[in-house]
Amino acid sequence: MSLATSPGTEREPTALPRWIAAIIIGAIALASLTALLWPMLNRPAKVTDAGVIRAQIEADGAAGRIGATAPDFEWTGTDGQTLRLSSYRGKVVVVNFWATWCAPCREELPALQRVAASEPDVVVLEVDLMEPGDKARSFLDSLGLDRLQPVLDSDGATTRRFGVLSLPSTFFVDKDGVIRHLELTAVSEAQIRNGIRKAR
Repeated sequence: MSLATSPGTEREPTALPRWIAAIIIGAIALASLTALLWPMLNRPAKVTDAGVIRAQIEADGAAGRIGATAPDFEWTGTDGQTLRLSSYRGKVVVVNFWATWCAPCREELPALQRVAASEPDVVVLEVDLMEPGDKARSFLDSLGLDRLQPVLDSDGATTRRFGVLSLPSTFFVDKDGVIRHLELTAVSEAQIRNGIRKAR
C-alpha cells in the first residue's frame, strides 16, 4: 500500500483565520507603541516644566482686589505634583508679580527672601511675567533666593486675571484665599511684614 498522494491532492499548510492574525498584529503594534511611549508617560515632570502655569481655575467673584478671593491657577511643582494657589489654604500666601528686567523687582527680592526665611508658615510665590523658565530660575539661583517659589506666567493670563498693570505688584492672601492687602510698587521688608499681618 502506497502512502504517496496523487498529483493535485497535496495538503497546503493551514492558514490562520484572519481575525486571529488581526489580533496578533494589533497586540504587536500596541506593545511597540507602549515601549516607545512608556518612558515619556512614566517620567517625572522635567525641571523645565516645573513652575509653568498650565491652567486658570475659574470661580465666582475671584478678582485681584482687596476683599475678593484671589484668582486661582495651577502649575506643576518641582516634584511633579500638581499645585494650585488654593493648595495653600490655611497659610498666608504672598503673590509677587515680577520679571528679571524690572529693576525695582530685583531690589525687593532680598527683602522677600528674608521674610520667607523667617516666616515658615508663609508661602511666597514669585510669578514671573512671560520670560523663559531657565532665565527666571537662574536669576533667582544666582542671588541665592531659595525660599521663594518661582511660578512662570508664560502667556500673561494670571497677571491679567489679577489686574496687574505694573511690576512689581504684590498681593497678600489670607488663609481662606481672600486678598487682604496689596502693594503696587516695590516693597520693603517692613511693608511685606505689614501685608502679612493684615492677611493673618
